[in-house]
Amino acid sequence: MTYREYKPMWLQQKIWVDEYGRDYNLSDVPMTIMTRREAYDKRGLTKKQIDEIYEKWISEQEENE
Repeated sequence: MTYREYKPMWLQQKIWVDEYGRDYNLSDVPMTIMTRREAYDKRGLTKKQIDEIYEKWISEQEENE
């Protein structure tokens, strides 16, 4: 599977975030599970920002192999 083919699946993965789609932290905002796409939409990220996050994630995965 190529980089471009995997990205839609990556965006549908469930992640643990607060109600506003932010990463886990110690705030008093309740935590929930939502897809990456939902979390990034709540954060107001642009397509370019999401691409940068995805590229960083891919790099981290390659380092761990």
